Amino acid sequence: MDMQAAFDSLTPFVQEFIYRQSWQELRPLQVEAIDAILHKQNDILITTGTASGKTEAAFLPVLSLISHNPVGSVKVLYVGPLKALINDQFRRLEQLCEHGAIPVHRWHGDVAANQKSDLIEHPGGVLQITPESIESLLINKTKSLRRLFSGLEFIIIDEVHAFLEADRGIQLQSQLERLSMYGKERPRRIGLSATIGDCEIAKRWLNPKDPANVHLINPVVDIPPTRLSHLHYITSNGNIPDEMLGDLYFLTRNRKSLIFCNSRRYVEQITAQLNRRCHHDRFDERYLPHHGSISKEIREDAEEKMREEDRPHSVVCTNTLELGIDIGQLELAVQIDSTHSVMSFVQRLGRTGRKHGAPRIMQIYSSELAPEQNDPFYERIPFSMLKAIAVVSLFVEGWIEPPEQKPLPYHILFHQILSRLIETNGSAPRDLVDMFYKGAVFPSIPLEDYATIFKHLAEMDYIEQLDTGEIILGLEGEKIARSRDFYAVFQTPPEWEVIFGEKNIGRISPSSDLAPGICLLLGGQLWEVVEIYPEQKQVTVKRAVDAHDVLFEGTGVPEMHPRIAQKVFDLLSGSIEPGYLSAMGLSRLRESRKSFSELGMATQNVIEGERCWILFPWTGTKIVRTFDLLVKYAGFQSEFPNMLFPWVMVINRPDESTSWRSLLTNLQEKAAEFEDGVNLIAEISDELLRTHKFDQYIPEELIRKRAAVEWIDWEGVKKFINELHP
Repeated sequence: MDMQAAFDSLTPFVQEFIYRQSWQELRPLQVEAIDAILHKQNDILITTGTASGKTEAAFLPVLSLISHNPVGSVKVLYVGPLKALINDQFRRLEQLCEHGAIPVHRWHGDVAANQKSDLIEHPGGVLQITPESIESLLINKTKSLRRLFSGLEFIIIDEVHAFLEADRGIQLQSQLERLSMYGKERPRRIGLSATIGDCEIAKRWLNPKDPANVHLINPVVDIPPTRLSHLHYITSNGNIPDEMLGDLYFLTRNRKSLIFCNSRRYVEQITAQLNRRCHHDRFDERYLPHHGSISKEIREDAEEKMREEDRPHSVVCTNTLELGIDIGQLELAVQIDSTHSVMSFVQRLGRTGRKHGAPRIMQIYSSELAPEQNDPFYERIPFSMLKAIAVVSLFVEGWIEPPEQKPLPYHILFHQILSRLIETNGSAPRDLVDMFYKGAVFPSIPLEDYATIFKHLAEMDYIEQLDTGEIILGLEGEKIARSRDFYAVFQTPPEWEVIFGEKNIGRISPSSDLAPGICLLLGGQLWEVVEIYPEQKQVTVKRAVDAHDVLFEGTGVPEMHPRIAQKVFDLLSGSIEPGYLSAMGLSRLRESRKSFSELGMATQNVIEGERCWILFPWTGTKIVRTFDLLVKYAGFQSEFPNMLFPWVMVINRPDESTSWRSLLTNLQEKAAEFEDGVNLIAEISDELLRTHKFDQYIPEELIRKRAAVEWIDWEGVKKFINELHP
């Protein structure tokens, strides 16, 4: 289909919208999508760069198809991962649909009750929703589900990559299967994403029963040029270097930018420090914080100010602004230290360069602690800087992490069993299992595990079997499923509201250090705790005069793909010097290469230390974790010094007669004792293995079975041991 034919096939009000937008032409992506949606019956996966017109590529033809009969039922279900993204897309869709008499609805926790009632009474058009709100509908509006979705034709899932590895993605797969039962035909599914590392996995997620029926649209598009710069600093006290803050302030004070940090602590510190410099220069505060613990009002205020064209503002944020929320035209993105993944880097870089002809621009900062005289040599290697360079190198190569599927999500199965029983007011066991099993929602959970779960749930009174054979919720199951906290499957830590006067400024996790007089950095401001009300889960604060006893929250270590560690190894053993590195960064790279070469690390992973072996694994977190468990299982002691997981591992040598070769032989013998890795987690307490929401309701044998798959890479570690150089 050529461009003119694609345009002519659209309904008149959509054509008028294109004219009003002054588009000179349809993009090839949009032409291909129009042809596929209008003239085929496949599900569709649209994956191409950010700001490439994916949303319009889906909605222009979809709205053309439903415009002839847009009411009587929801025709299009748009699922987004964030309420803020839905609100943003709502504004865009209203503009597109206003001349087509196609209603656009939102349904999430911030939408007024009268708007939800209007949808129930007059279903039609497009419904934009999150997975949590779909769950609420399935549980609380069961009598309205057929009227709402009997004529559902399309399900559009935005930011598909955000669901592929997440518990919410498994929940959503189940929800879509359940919703499909209320219509005459299965709705077509359209997935949108700019960053998918493996399209075959994404196709299987979009259509688990028939992934071959997913039509992939992934055209070659003109990618904006990329400009990168990197500055590296050495600090003596572990704080954010003043020189880095000074450069960051000079770079961004008159520009619209996103400053990405890897922790909420850094967001708060950097926001406060940069605004302090604004005060010194007699500017209004130009830096706005944005993360999950800040109140909705403060986050939305930051988003709104970024849309202002006439004032320079920058938002200091975590991953909350990685996704495609419209915050106007950005001039640059800033990354503090390395992103955890290549996918995250691509998302953050892609927030810039959205204007036609504009380049994508990112400034990367990294830092390291100045070494002391007696520090071991491995603490002098700037792994954070090297990881940042490795991530950029993999991005240049066009590689993105493939999504890692969770084959045994028993906690989500538990959740969906309870939800489905409410929806159907009871079910025969076979019908309940068939809905999940035949729907390929939980394809890797064997049938015998269903029996184990049902038996356990019955024993704990989460479900009850009637004389007729039907299963209904038990009393304890009713308590769980009727809680407002039930709709979401992701784990959230306990949080208390922080109140200043009448204003809610955000939330914090309670800790033993929290006490009156302690200072908090929240919302870019410094607050002093006045009173603590544990029963109300509230903390009142006042503005702090100075910073003393500041309380910060810690963060865990995210998973890292082996390819990133291997790229660091290649970087150290190679000679390429990236042109975007600063003089300091280049100097540290050269020094690291020199040490790498002198120690012979290009040909050996292990260096003999004093009564220990120092191992450089050069692989991902999952394999390193598995190897560490196996070492301990074999009776050896090991540690990751100075939080250098997964880069450096120190294994204690029990005596002079034990060689590295004998250690490897011992490990290989231990590995041969069992077929999988369940034995490796035998010594880990059950409590530590229950890391997901609803895990407390799952029998221990299944928790350990799942941990052996999620926590460790058994096949990977056996290969890793065989490749270790003695």
